Amino acid sequence: MSEAVRTARIRRVLLVALMVNALLAALKFGIGWKLSSLGVLSDAVHSLLDGAASVIALIGITAAARPPDPGHPYGHRKFEILTTIIVAGLLFLSAWEILGAAVHRLIHRGPAPDFSWWGIGLLAVGLAASSALSAWEKRAGLEVSSPLLLADAAHTRTDVYSSILAIAAVGSSRVGLDWLDPLLAIGIVLFLGRAIYEIFLEGVKVVSDATRLDPELIRTVAEDVDGVRGAHAIRSHGMTNDIHIDLHIQVEEELTTRQVFEIENRVTEALRQKFPGVTHVALRHEPRGTPQEKDA
Repeated sequence: MSEAVRTARIRRVLLVALMVNALLAALKFGIGWKLSSLGVLSDAVHSLLDGAASVIALIGITAAARPPDPGHPYGHRKFEILTTIIVAGLLFLSAWEILGAAVHRLIHRGPAPDFSWWGIGLLAVGLAASSALSAWEKRAGLEVSSPLLLADAAHTRTDVYSSILAIAAVGSSRVGLDWLDPLLAIGIVLFLGRAIYEIFLEGVKVVSDATRLDPELIRTVAEDVDGVRGAHAIRSHGMTNDIHIDLHIQVEEELTTRQVFEIENRVTEALRQKFPGVTHVALRHEPRGTPQEKDA
């Protein structure tokens, strides 16, 4: 899949996510206001931030799709990761707001939410929409190896959980458990916290150049290439769809420059075949028997 096709697909998915989340936020704000439910209003804030995250993601993927230039010879793909971290920040803000409102309601014990079958029915429709959107985003993210889409899918998936809790919050008023509404809102925060951690961790791995592939797997692939007598100083970093590999290979001293060049090409091709996300391989050849460096 070309980079242009990949970017176009990511944009299409994000645009659909933006429209769906905007509609869901409007629906939930209306229900939450009508029923005086903190759980539903918290869920509405969550959907609104889902939409904001999609807008930021669209901006990020547009920047990431720009071709390499003299100032960015490796391209702009890390803008996708930077945007992913911003999405995690938005999630944190939404979690903080929900937590503050829930604690305030628990302490000051405001009025219980009204019960309504129609409200529960509309929330169930929103739940189904969020569930379908999250599954679609995740599938697309895996197909195009996009951490940004996977992060947005995780963001949307927490909306599924929060919608379930919002429905439970409205239902709690039916049995007189008014304290359950803010307590369930705190449950939403717990779901958000897990999503924040996973998204932020993936972003930090890329920004900090954490090892992306097992050096032993890379060594095995390289040493299986005819003419390679050893591989060491193996390093890898980058995004799942933009992995850079550096390694040294050892070859026989009597080989010509042309022969070594062909071996290097075969090693590069073998690595790209084995690891589809590899976009850059930096090779250094050495005479067989050269002292080996440790892998990173």
